[in-house]
Amino acid sequence: MSFEFLAIDYRHPAFSAAMLLLVVATVAFLDHLLNFSRKKRQAKKLTRFLSRFDSANSGKDYKALLTLQPDSFDSLMLLADINFKSGQYAESIHILLALLEIVVDKSRRVEAMTRLGRSYHKAGFYQRSRDILLESLKLKARNEEALELLLAIYEQTKEYNRALETLDALEELDGERSLERSLLKAKAIENDPLLSAEKKGAALIELSKKEPRLFRLAFEFTLEHNPQNVWRVIDEERIPDALDLFWRMPKDRFIESEALKYPLLRELYAAKGRTDSATNSAIFEFDALIKLGAHKTIADLEFEYRCSGCMASFPVHFTRCPNCQSAEGARVELILTKSAKSDKERYDQSANFY
Repeated sequence: MSFEFLAIDYRHPAFSAAMLLLVVATVAFLDHLLNFSRKKRQAKKLTRFLSRFDSANSGKDYKALLTLQPDSFDSLMLLADINFKSGQYAESIHILLALLEIVVDKSRRVEAMTRLGRSYHKAGFYQRSRDILLESLKLKARNEEALELLLAIYEQTKEYNRALETLDALEELDGERSLERSLLKAKAIENDPLLSAEKKGAALIELSKKEPRLFRLAFEFTLEHNPQNVWRVIDEERIPDALDLFWRMPKDRFIESEALKYPLLRELYAAKGRTDSATNSAIFEFDALIKLGAHKTIADLEFEYRCSGCMASFPVHFTRCPNCQSAEGARVELILTKSAKSDKERYDQSANFY
């Protein structure tokens, strides 16, 4: 019996279709095999990487829970967030490390790594935060939250070139961020050991002309390092950004004829008692001190600094909000207080500064 009728000529369309299906199936199988192998390698690499951070076994209960109940990921992430928001950064870190040892889903892993980087950052472990965030970017390059945190870390550790590179990546995702770029350039100038104070001051003043929101930074640097030029850099519209610096300006750097050119400074220095250039002010705190007249030494001004983004306030000035990482700067707010100085201290201060 002949089976020749079963044979298909290699030129037959059915033969071509069969070969094409075979090739596609082989490629798909190999691709699946490679992906599986790649995921296993990534999981092992991540486990080795995380072993650098988990020095204690305090997360073993969370690992056990997640192993027994794989759907508890969201609950544990919520618990980590609650601990983070209440300042319990160590506990948040333990939970997230436990999650990362068990979770294999890529998107969940990226989410947990980003939160872990955030917790390390808040706890002050900048190196660990940077390492985990860089690792998360290998899994998801367009991770805006991780890039924002990295930008803040590089700025805090004064790695301004890396900060500018990170800003480049963020601008590709989110558009131009001219203020932050100018701020990073200004800080790089301020911390450049190869530049003299005079050259730094000149460069900062030039930058502040292009980006007026840098006025305070340029003014503060000039006040400290090039005081002879301080009254040449005044930007009247930005004086409210530096009220505390004008208030605390030492007497040897105060020039009354220059201060009197600006209505707000006339009120400020009348309130401080250095001049009698104003009898009232629209600013309540200044007006109260002016009205006290000779008795103004019983009161004083203190300052706090409020983020214009999240509205959190802090006792020291900042260029990037410690709470929300906004680079919009701080709004200077005045607080009228009872003077804590003794009579002698008030007299000595009057002698030295007034």
